[in-house]
Amino acid sequence: MDLYLFAYGRDYRQALKDFYQLTGNTPQLPRFALGNWWSRYYDYSDESYLALMDKFTDKKVPLSVSVIDMDWHKVSEVPSRFGSGWTGYSWNKKLFPNPKNFINELHQRKLKVTLNDHPADGIRAFEDVYPQVAQILDLNTELEEAAKFDFDNPKFREAYFEAVHGPLENEGVDFWWIDWQQGAISKSGVDPLWLLNHYQYQKAQEKNKNNTILSRYAGPGSHRYPLGFSGDSVISWASLDFQPYFTSTASNIGYTWWSHDIGGHMQGYKDAELSLRWLQFGVFSPINRLHSSKSEFTSKEPWHFDSVIEQSMIEFLQLRHQLIPYLYSANFMTAFKGKALIEPIYYEYPLEEEAYNHRNQYNFGDQLMVAPITKKMNFNLQMGNVEVWFPEGIWYDFFTGQRYDGNVSLKVYREITEIPVFAKAGAIIPLDKNPLIKEEIPSEIIWKIFPGADGEYTLLEDDNETKAKFVEGIFTITSKQETMRKHTIVYGGKEIVSGKIGNFSIDLKEEEGQFDWDFATSLFRRLDIAEIDYEEKDQILQKLSLIKEYDKQVAYIKTIENAELEDSLFELLYSGK
Repeated sequence: MDLYLFAYGRDYRQALKDFYQLTGNTPQLPRFALGNWWSRYYDYSDESYLALMDKFTDKKVPLSVSVIDMDWHKVSEVPSRFGSGWTGYSWNKKLFPNPKNFINELHQRKLKVTLNDHPADGIRAFEDVYPQVAQILDLNTELEEAAKFDFDNPKFREAYFEAVHGPLENEGVDFWWIDWQQGAISKSGVDPLWLLNHYQYQKAQEKNKNNTILSRYAGPGSHRYPLGFSGDSVISWASLDFQPYFTSTASNIGYTWWSHDIGGHMQGYKDAELSLRWLQFGVFSPINRLHSSKSEFTSKEPWHFDSVIEQSMIEFLQLRHQLIPYLYSANFMTAFKGKALIEPIYYEYPLEEEAYNHRNQYNFGDQLMVAPITKKMNFNLQMGNVEVWFPEGIWYDFFTGQRYDGNVSLKVYREITEIPVFAKAGAIIPLDKNPLIKEEIPSEIIWKIFPGADGEYTLLEDDNETKAKFVEGIFTITSKQETMRKHTIVYGGKEIVSGKIGNFSIDLKEEEGQFDWDFATSLFRRLDIAEIDYEEKDQILQKLSLIKEYDKQVAYIKTIENAELEDSLFELLYSGK
């Protein structure tokens, strides 16, 4: 056995670079993987599934991947002498009478298609492709001899890929969800999951270099076979609270592209707040794959919730597709520079103790910092909260522009429809202006610039590279290949110009560069939604409106008996000082 020790003090990124030198880099993901996925363990028919996809379109919810879980194949129809129907490769023609036409319909809706595969039981005699498999493996068909799963055997791999998966791929299946759960050791002594991931990813790349798989983690080195399926998650606040930490720290072993069951898969109970908070995290996680079980009550369609939750879910799902230019650039950085989309904040601030104390806070690309709310909201305040450490510098709320001076830890409070996401002064974020069109390469980009410092950003695409620079008030766009793409410039939350084409510079020195956020409006909103005594609300509003000095305002709120209310008001005072 070879043993390697990587000792780099706190230079975590350099340690990972050398780890990748030894093990190989993380491959680049296809662009479609970064959009919204619809996944549910449910026995859809072709008609019901297509109707659902059309309803998402009608509701203005963009999707990029359709996951068809195991009920695409025969399950209960499998004769009992063959055992469980968990493994299967023959379409359930009662549900999908014309699979090729069904997949073609999904492709016309600009959706990629993946099928779930539990391969452990091999290929049995009830399968449509059994005669071809039996011929390759010289099986006794009269005795209905099964082709036992054996990825050590090249002949079995030939049967699996050519006779079993091949015809399904010819019908249009784009990639596979390899749902291996057994974990037995193969004849070679290697976990079969390793062999599955290696050969399945290799085969996917032979078919199309711009392809992927979805499978489980098999140990160090698994980053070479993205994407990672983290397993069936229980619907609970504890599950949600664990996932940000789990996702960011997986970067410590180079495993960066996790796909979780966003919203939870099983058990639990209906909790609209939990569902929305989980979706918010999903939008700011590597892969946003909504998933649930067969229960008629656990499905994740936004319209299963009240109108406020529904609208917020739709807006976040639209935001995910707006972020694809940013995500795809991070995808390049992962593949070619070894820099993950999601990193623990101590990668950037390794000598700061606070960076290690905020387990659910993480870097999201090189321009944003995220701290998802993963606990139930305070009922009296009608807001959730999370403690955030702001490193040195000026930070802005990505959505509202609320400002925070760094070198501080404090609780930040957000309504149920908000997630704490922060951009440092000088950050530049590219957004797809038309996320519902689902263009392969966006024809219009919004450049969102955060004032207070110079900054630069490089938008990376397959055939182009666009540098955005903001230096001493001048914003410049320079593309290696000039296109007819239109550019919209948003500075400090205000649209400055729209429709710019080609390479250009624009002078923003005369622009205010200030967001609309203000203390008085935010104070009124927080008091208005709080379910506390009206007289107390009036008194707080009056006092904080009359007192102008920051120190005296802070001294006053310390007299408030409700500690959570005090913390919430302190956050506003800190931003408004």
